[in-house]
Amino acid sequence: MRIIIYTGKGGVGKTSVAAATALRAAAMGYRTVIISTDAAHSLSDSLEFQLSGQVLPITKNLDGIEIDMQYELENRWKEIQKYLSDFLASQGMDGVTAKEMAVFPGMELMSALFYVEEFHKQKKYDLIVMDTAPTADTLRLLAFPDTANWYFDRLFHMLRNVLRVARVTVGKFISTPLPTDRFLRDLEQLRERLGYVEDLLSDPEITSVRLVVNPEKMVISETQRAYTYLCLYGYTVEAIVINRILPDELGDGYWKSKLEEQRKYMAIIDEAFSPLKMLTAKMMPREVLGMKALDRLADELFGKDDPTKIYSTESPMKMFDEDGASVLAIKLPFPMNQKLELYTRKDDLTLQVGAFKKSITLPHSMTNKKILGADMDEGWLKIRFEGEKVAKRKGGKGRRGRKAARKTS
Repeated sequence: MRIIIYTGKGGVGKTSVAAATALRAAAMGYRTVIISTDAAHSLSDSLEFQLSGQVLPITKNLDGIEIDMQYELENRWKEIQKYLSDFLASQGMDGVTAKEMAVFPGMELMSALFYVEEFHKQKKYDLIVMDTAPTADTLRLLAFPDTANWYFDRLFHMLRNVLRVARVTVGKFISTPLPTDRFLRDLEQLRERLGYVEDLLSDPEITSVRLVVNPEKMVISETQRAYTYLCLYGYTVEAIVINRILPDELGDGYWKSKLEEQRKYMAIIDEAFSPLKMLTAKMMPREVLGMKALDRLADELFGKDDPTKIYSTESPMKMFDEDGASVLAIKLPFPMNQKLELYTRKDDLTLQVGAFKKSITLPHSMTNKKILGADMDEGWLKIRFEGEKVAKRKGGKGRRGRKAARKTS
């Protein structure tokens, strides 16, 4: 099964591009489902077909769903929501408000990811197309499995042990409800499911990210940041979709300056994102609404090509030996002049660029090895660890728990 994720700055037309891709794939015979993960859904408007929180058939070979949080709460999160509602009610919150407040951060992200898991296990579809929220929300969506796993590793087992003691001690004297064993089992199951989804999304033979951009300065800048952060989280960006290109036949007059500006930004896009595959679509004379308009957009983007084609499977992370050192290379094509921080603790490597942080579990061969340095080399951050030859000269012993820090910009 193929998973294609479209993301980009708000307003660039990613919903139209995602819908056009899904329709074209379905027309070519692929069993396709399109998922909207944006809280402000516009997929129904684009298709001119009313979707809901349940999977509905749209046309031959094509189903669709817009994630509905109320539906998810009523059907998928009963045990967790019940505990959170009871807890808030015990603190004096009225029942209706407690139920509304029981939507904890990340729940809608998990719902979208679990649909991906279910569709993959059911083998019902050949293609999943994800129409996502604007860039920042998409980054949170794709980073969620990794972030959740970090919290589970460090907090879940401690919480479970504390609760076992609390139930037979303070639990007898307080009115605040304590989580049940079933609640804890549900949390443990969430972790396992998120791990399954993370494996799917990080497999370049299955999942591809396509960035939608317009030839405008602010859009290009945000798309560059998104590209860097997606590489940081281990996802494969395989193509750039340049949408809403003004046709040259507009000529002189009112559009002359705009066309000159666009040519400049098209050159910047080519220089910045090459050699990524670039799909292009001209600005349509009318708003892209309905299946006929989306079919014309698909013609612009793909022509007669297969829209599910894999354009690249290059991993954004590599490990190799070089000059007696072990090297972990991470693709960071646009450092953006932001401070980059890097530090290790035991078998964890933490990398932070701007406001985004990534925790990487190091392979056993690099655990407890000293960081010798880090530098950028043609879009790759190369982190050099003490290699076998260096370690032997020093006796081959590392100081367990040592914390090393390196900064570069």
